[in-house]
Amino acid sequence: MAFNFPILKDSSSELKNTIITSNTMTEKFIERGTDYSLEYGKLSVYETNCSCRDIKFYFEQHVLTLMFSGHKTIITDNLRFEFFPGTFFIPESRTVHTVHIPNASLDNPTKCLVLELDPDFLNSYYEEVFYQTENAALFRQEASPKDLRYFFSNDRRLIEAFIRLYEHRLLDHTRGNALIGTLLLKEVLLRVFQTDGLYLLKHNFEQQVADRSIQRSIAYIRSHLGQKITVEQLAQVSGVGLTTFFKRFKRATGLSPVDYLLRERIKQSKILILKNQINLKEVAYRCGFNSYEYFCSCFKKIEREKPTEFKRKRIAQAAQQLGAVPR
Repeated sequence: MAFNFPILKDSSSELKNTIITSNTMTEKFIERGTDYSLEYGKLSVYETNCSCRDIKFYFEQHVLTLMFSGHKTIITDNLRFEFFPGTFFIPESRTVHTVHIPNASLDNPTKCLVLELDPDFLNSYYEEVFYQTENAALFRQEASPKDLRYFFSNDRRLIEAFIRLYEHRLLDHTRGNALIGTLLLKEVLLRVFQTDGLYLLKHNFEQQVADRSIQRSIAYIRSHLGQKITVEQLAQVSGVGLTTFFKRFKRATGLSPVDYLLRERIKQSKILILKNQINLKEVAYRCGFNSYEYFCSCFKKIEREKPTEFKRKRIAQAAQQLGAVPR
């Protein structure tokens, strides 16, 4: 995972390394970072206890941030943002941000939480949520807003979920805390998925394909897997001609559009099978297959086993993990 929060320059008056307060030596610091590892990412806390200007930072990918205490002014070519406590913020990616922290002091330090996510985990969890028909109405499904570069929110439930994750990682050192941390992380993501912030997070894994035309066609595939999808539709969504679309799609993904679509349908089917809530024929229908027989044939071709075998093995593995092997 590529993540940077470098301090490039402080144009305020030159700082001494230490100051004396009440006969106690206290260190001054600007954006001092403390990292807490998570199972699928990293949570960092950045603190400043003196006023400063022109601090630069840069994120390769979209991250989730929360102002915990204090105040910052964040400036880019597209934004001037007053970052106060109780505000959730997804900054622009691949953009240099300039930060002014005018009011920080020893008695009133700023504290900002920054959550970096593993793109593979983010992609996997997104698919787990959105490939279930019953969830479709709960989350954002519209086309991505044009020119959306950043996102901020004062949604209380989102902010409380973020704080719970931080407090858990800071204070809970009991057995099983990693599992609970992952559940809390998923709660944060579910709250973000209900906002326009979803579209920015999708960039973290969809932009692994650099071609924007192909990005649009892939997004269309993932949003319409339960429906009939033709190559002509995908070419139209991408905004290029059919022949050009075939060539660019294969160059970007290593697969033909038809093969890519088939693999996405099988990926969705595996998620539904693991949920173990509907039968395999219903799984085939929800994943866009015209017949159960064709679904079984495609599944075995890609996964090297029948869907019935896949289901039986995974249920047995789950039972073993719970200490109750089925008879």
